[in-house]
Amino acid sequence: MAEAISDLLKAPTFDLASSEPSVVENYDLLILGTPVEGFRPAKETAAFVERLPKGEGKKTILFCTYILWKGFTFRALTNKLSSKGYEIILKVSKKGMKPDKPADFTESLDEIKKVFEK
Repeated sequence: MAEAISDLLKAPTFDLASSEPSVVENYDLLILGTPVEGFRPAKETAAFVERLPKGEGKKTILFCTYILWKGFTFRALTNKLSSKGYEIILKVSKKGMKPDKPADFTESLDEIKKVFEK
């Protein structure tokens, strides 16, 4: 899903497991995604968000992929990011992801497009 969003917006992607959180300092918009693990964000995503610098004035789009239920993923990310000053402007998710089948992200990408058409 990250690659599909990156292609749509012509924006770079960063691997959260190997990138320093300071990478966001050069951008006004953060698009942050995670698979859902145990009804929460992946450990790598949670650790990255924990180490993020303050983001006063930065807008954020959250996305997740999940098999059954997204649980508290968006709530956990929203609470932490909001406490650091990031403004959540959109949350999109894709249910039913299977590693052996191509995914259709059309609906999520359409929601993201709408944000940029305003």
